[in-house]
Amino acid sequence: MKRILLSALLVVLLGASMSCSTDPAVHGDRSASLNALFMRLQSTQDDEEAHLIEVTIRRVWAQSGRQGVDTLMKRAAEAVHGGRTDEALELCNQVVATAPDYVEGWNLRATIHYLRDEYGEAVADIERVLALEPRHFGALAGLGRIMLELEDKKAALQAFDAALAINPHLADVRKESDELREQLAGIPI
Repeated sequence: MKRILLSALLVVLLGASMSCSTDPAVHGDRSASLNALFMRLQSTQDDEEAHLIEVTIRRVWAQSGRQGVDTLMKRAAEAVHGGRTDEALELCNQVVATAPDYVEGWNLRATIHYLRDEYGEAVADIERVLALEPRHFGALAGLGRIMLELEDKKAALQAFDAALAINPHLADVRKESDELREQLAGIPI
């Protein structure tokens, strides 16, 4: 399960275009674009279109607009991919110190903590991700997986359901949610 989450994250981080302006006018355009993408993600019934929208959202999130931060993120993703989580964590620490408003810096650091079985730290970073971008369905799905590791099925189900409310096309998350709902049948949530 961890490897699936990691693979999806790395595809986004390594494949995304990382050139976004920090100009406030462009930031406003970016927010408007994200809003439109999320509305379309909610309304589409086409799985292929939903996948393309999801990839586009993740690419927007991946754009820091700062060359130094982008370089650190690329190096951190490469370190994670190479199994060098100590190095990756140090790089992500630099990212969040340099760009505390950059959602994906926190998200990658949460993933690294998760891979290191540092669930408390991962949850703290996910909370920061969600404070910056409450619609971060990937962070919510990750939170659900952490709650499963901590054997808190009710919290896991709540996190999965929150992710699905934002992105109803997350098939793996829907499957996990359905399985948990079955396991918790008759137990008040």
